[in-house]
Amino acid sequence: MYLFFNLSALILFSSGYKSYTMLVIAQHTNITDPSAFWEKAQSVVGATPVGTSVLSVFPSQDGKTGTCVWEAQSADQLQQFLDQASEGLATNFCYEVNEAAAIGLPERKKEAALN
Repeated sequence: MYLFFNLSALILFSSGYKSYTMLVIAQHTNITDPSAFWEKAQSVVGATPVGTSVLSVFPSQDGKTGTCVWEAQSADQLQQFLDQASEGLATNFCYEVNEAAAIGLPERKKEAALN
């Protein structure tokens, strides 16, 4: 089981920063060293870009592929972050979720305004 904490999200919330986030899927394939990749994933999650947080992590049984659900300001921003963070251990592909057509979206709590 993987546990993640996102300091960026806490800073955003406490500072009153308002920004639109979208759901982004990150697919990780061709993982060359599963142990190193998933260890690295745990270590970088707390250092994600502002406005970015991981919601779910689904590694395959053998660890050679995985799918993660993120909240991010853009799929491109997340793609760049993951490519740099994975240090060549995997091929990453990120795309924005079509939330209107999706089934089984994670519960997302949004406030109209932060005081």
